[in-house]
Amino acid sequence: MSNNKKDLNFELDLLPFISMLSCCICFLMLTAVWTNIGTLNVEQGLGQESSRANQSASSLWVIVDSDGSVELSVKDAPQMPSSFNKISVFARGAGKVDFAQIDKITAQINNRLPDLKTALVMPKANVAYGDVITLMDRLKKNKISEVGIAPL
Repeated sequence: MSNNKKDLNFELDLLPFISMLSCCICFLMLTAVWTNIGTLNVEQGLGQESSRANQSASSLWVIVDSDGSVELSVKDAPQMPSSFNKISVFARGAGKVDFAQIDKITAQINNRLPDLKTALVMPKANVAYGDVITLMDRLKKNKISEVGIAPL
């Protein structure tokens, strides 16, 4: 017999495969949590499909323009002064929305109308998505719990 036969018994090192599998499982678990945390509940604010179309509760309408200017108006609130019917917030510069000014205005509106819980954000064409999402987040932080979106 010749000694040229190779040994057919060999061992696979399974440690790298187990490590890679555990990293993949950890990655999937973390991304599942992140996608659940990073969601917003948005309902349709206008149209016949609206679930609250027949209610006439007061609401805040926010129109966002592509140059960064924002127009806020309180609708269906007879106890609000007429100065809150249309409030314009101009951009800080270079098309950036002045979120600090919007926070001040929504705080004033909340002081005068504490039961205001509904806001409708209406972005015009070419408005940055980040600005719309940040605006919706700021409205939720300012005690406006029901935020909807309707593009213009």
